[in-house]
Amino acid sequence: MTAISVRGVAKRFGATQALADISLDFASGSFTALLGASGCGKTTLLRLIAGFESPDSGEIRLGDDVVADGTRLVAPEHRGVGVVFQSYALWPHMNVGANVAYPLKTRRVGRAESAERVEAVLATVGLHGFAERRIEELSGGQRQRVALARCLVAESKIILFDEPLANLDMHLRASMTVAFREIHERTGTTMVYVTHDQSEALALADRVVVMQAGRVLQADAPGTVYAAPADRTVAGFVGRGFLVAGDVSSCGEGMALVTVAGHSFGARLSAGQGAVLGPATVLLRPETMRLDTVGMAATVIGAIYRGPVFEVLLRTGFGETIAVDCVLPPAIGESVHVAVSDAYIVPG
Repeated sequence: MTAISVRGVAKRFGATQALADISLDFASGSFTALLGASGCGKTTLLRLIAGFESPDSGEIRLGDDVVADGTRLVAPEHRGVGVVFQSYALWPHMNVGANVAYPLKTRRVGRAESAERVEAVLATVGLHGFAERRIEELSGGQRQRVALARCLVAESKIILFDEPLANLDMHLRASMTVAFREIHERTGTTMVYVTHDQSEALALADRVVVMQAGRVLQADAPGTVYAAPADRTVAGFVGRGFLVAGDVSSCGEGMALVTVAGHSFGARLSAGQGAVLGPATVLLRPETMRLDTVGMAATVIGAIYRGPVFEVLLRTGFGETIAVDCVLPPAIGESVHVAVSDAYIVPG
């Protein structure tokens, strides 16, 4: 497999700075999700890696090969990179087998070898026996598997995904998320996955890169991005969470004692974060809070049914809104207390 190195890359479209001094390493065999809102630069970065765009400055390496810098630009077809698009990019006049075999046809691979390789990759993506099916006979999820099989049959060292599940319904997205993860584990191909859906990014990737306005805000394991976001922007974007004002009275080894809405509890500090005393921003998540007889005083202002639980919306005495999950919600207007089992002091 092949590692990707991006060093000091910038890209501008007219007056818009799409990327600004991006430096990232993608380890060989890794699965990285580029996560952010529309316009953050994630698709531009993907297109630069694929070779569809050229950087204004900086360098991109695939393995030991420089594929883009100030003096050279290797064409996409010579990079050994496969791309799975949101639109599938399949030829409707060809059946499944012909679509998958197309990269082999352009390389003049023999018919017998081509048929063998096509059947092998179709089995890998869970489409054994589908070679003769026409594209219009397939579901959206099956079409996406065909597009992935086409990359695999070409023995792409790197596969790039450009929001491939955006057009699928919720159930298909869930099943394809599992499928992509299993295929990555089976093949070990280096994969980079662009999405604005945090649940996809957290479920699929072994590293999540959160971007905003052409810059990288945080690049960490999914659990770290969720539990220890680098700043307020990441904390507000990833997961259900509430940023509230607190006051830190003491700090210890990686922990602080913080008071929020008149109630004191322990809160984690980020790795390497020094002593934080005085006003602080505290991240609270619904799964770390519960209604109790003691804790932060709050008033119930609403409840949203989420399937197995209700999300109970609360307003603290300081006017901030938080939420907890519970099976039976209290009545709107009722006074309650909220106990906190885990919290995090957001840096900055």
